[in-house]
Amino acid sequence: MDERRAQVRNAADPQQVRRAARKEKQLEERFTNALADVMATTSGRLVLWELLSRAGVYRSIWVMTAEIHYRAGQQDFGHMIQAEIIKAGEDGYELMAREARLRAMREANETDAAHVSRAEQGDRHNGE
Repeated sequence: MDERRAQVRNAADPQQVRRAARKEKQLEERFTNALADVMATTSGRLVLWELLSRAGVYRSIWVMTAEIHYRAGQQDFGHMIQAEIIKAGEDGYELMAREARLRAMREANETDAAHVSRAEQGDRHNGE
């Protein structure tokens, strides 16, 4: 939570500094609790997993062009989101990953079944 509006007008005033620290802690707790609420839903976990995937958290950033810098930035932001998710609840992150693996397996099986079905139909049309 780095880019927030400054909570301290006078850094020499210990009272303002303490108040700002309390306020920052409250905001961080509220954010973490809200993220835990999102992670408690199937839809929330799906959306967050998709965002992490789009950020490239689970793939290499390597390309032989300047695009590597763009990919590195995306991945770095994804890692920050990933860290926040884990801080909100490691169990939720593990559940989200498990659900994503199951979705990927289900989609692969559906694709395989569709390809086999089409191949069988082609065989029937070819005289078998």
